[in-house]
Amino acid sequence: MEKHQDTFLTQVVERATSAAQVVAQTLAGQPEVRSEEIAALVTTPPEFKFGQAALPCHSFARKFRLAPVKIAEEMAKQINEWAQASGANAHIARVEAVNGYLNFHCNFKNYGQHLLADIHSGEYFQRPLLEPARREKILLEYAQPNTHKALHVGHLRNMVFGDSVARILEYAGHEVVRATYPGDMGAHIAKSIWFIQTRLGGKLPTERQADWLGEVYAQSDDYVKSITDLGEQAKIKAEIGSVLKDLHSHQGPTYELYKTTREWSLAQQKRIYAWLGMTFDIWYFESECDEPSRDLVLKKFEEGFFQKSEGAIGLDLSQWNLGFAMFLKSDGNGLYLTKDLELIRRKFADPKVARSIVVVDARQRLHFQQLFKTAELMGYPQAAKSVHLSYESVTTADGVPCSSRNLNGILLEDLRKVIEDKVILDHLHAYHGQWSEAEIRQVAEKVTLGALKYGFLRVDGNSVIKFMLDEWLKLEGDTGPYLQYVHARCKSLLEKVERADGGREVVFETPFEEELLVHLGRFNQVALQAADGYRPAVISAYLHELCRLYNRFYKECPVKTAEGALRNSRLALVEASSAVLRTGLELLGIPAPDRM
Repeated sequence: MEKHQDTFLTQVVERATSAAQVVAQTLAGQPEVRSEEIAALVTTPPEFKFGQAALPCHSFARKFRLAPVKIAEEMAKQINEWAQASGANAHIARVEAVNGYLNFHCNFKNYGQHLLADIHSGEYFQRPLLEPARREKILLEYAQPNTHKALHVGHLRNMVFGDSVARILEYAGHEVVRATYPGDMGAHIAKSIWFIQTRLGGKLPTERQADWLGEVYAQSDDYVKSITDLGEQAKIKAEIGSVLKDLHSHQGPTYELYKTTREWSLAQQKRIYAWLGMTFDIWYFESECDEPSRDLVLKKFEEGFFQKSEGAIGLDLSQWNLGFAMFLKSDGNGLYLTKDLELIRRKFADPKVARSIVVVDARQRLHFQQLFKTAELMGYPQAAKSVHLSYESVTTADGVPCSSRNLNGILLEDLRKVIEDKVILDHLHAYHGQWSEAEIRQVAEKVTLGALKYGFLRVDGNSVIKFMLDEWLKLEGDTGPYLQYVHARCKSLLEKVERADGGREVVFETPFEEELLVHLGRFNQVALQAADGYRPAVISAYLHELCRLYNRFYKECPVKTAEGALRNSRLALVEASSAVLRTGLELLGIPAPDRM
């Protein structure tokens, strides 16, 4: 366990490790017990009253040559002696040995004094969660929408997932380089350009150009599929192939049309990223990797790295159960794998980059397995640590996958206005005349982002998500707006209730205060767990439970009518809940309004 996490759990691990060593010294062989081993075993008792941390001793039975019950009793005796001797520095009040388990009970007064002051000063959120040896420079690639296609709600899952993972990794202490890789070259673009030239007479719109391109893509695809005459099919295929050659030539009227329409798509992408609060350090482009990737494969083929199979150039990866990875087809054209090989070469041009993480849907699993193994064999050790961070699809409410081709996903720029208007109508209309119209619109935007992002991040990537707008916008239940509303309630209470006279002595009267305190202290532990597993859903679940515990505390522990140190202690819990909620929401990329 990293020492800069929850000080109660840190002390549990430290004391348990020391006690285990003391017990070991009384036995023949003196077996070693490491803190990492203890930390991996520490868990939470089934009920709060049984303790706030537990250590099963059963796995030590063979090593210590003692029964688990006896081990637990001996360790408890030692730890209790230390706890009594530590006095004001002890976050452990006592330890009980129960059926081979050590149940640790928190010294809430001492622990609360330390934790609440730490959160109040902001230091709790400033420390890296990782020891220096574990911190890395990571290149995280996400948001790879194609140009000349409609950006719909299905694209949001990749965007908000990648952005949240970047935030969580940075919070843990890693250096993260954010990269996006738009698909701005390929057959789908050539088909759209061909359709504009031959079926639309080259006429271009003067407004909503990017959305128009999405419609053109769907229309061109439908048109080509509707042609049944084989001769006409061959003619169209040849014409689209000619357009693609013009695009690769980087000159001529067709290429100029491509440049104009490409900029429309990229401008829309940048508008959407700004709305989502996302920024990128590097913009890679598929078009920039296209020709160099073919040259790279041919060069490595001449060096004997790649081989030919039925006219295609690739690599036999069957000894790793990855089949034959094709990098150049028999006609000399590359594939996505080809361009991705050049992309990974560019990523690892910086020797400080320890690994690449690529956020792409689950259907590309084999693709990235082949890519990373090929890059590793080419001499990039970073590839062995690289990760394909996959996720399942997004469907409409009736279960149909969102698709640019079918235009069945709500377009993102339309979606933003639709949801913000709905938030104002359903939740903020009562504030007209009390708040400025600008503030109403700002809060509506924040709630919109909360609903959308939390809807995508509350579940792990291995689950299909149904886009359920009405459910996601509710101010109750497991939703983003519910978490934002609890934060706003915290801020409102802090504005209305003043501190009583006296210092910051911590006084608790109920288990509701104590359980909220312990949960607050686990935030950094949960954030590290989320970072190690690339799982924003872990943060989401933690924040939802925090809101549940806070609401129970608010109901059972009056703040305004409390007096002296008790009022101040409860206000400190409200303040800490607000700070942890705000920080947790930031890790999800969700803004926390001060009032709603």
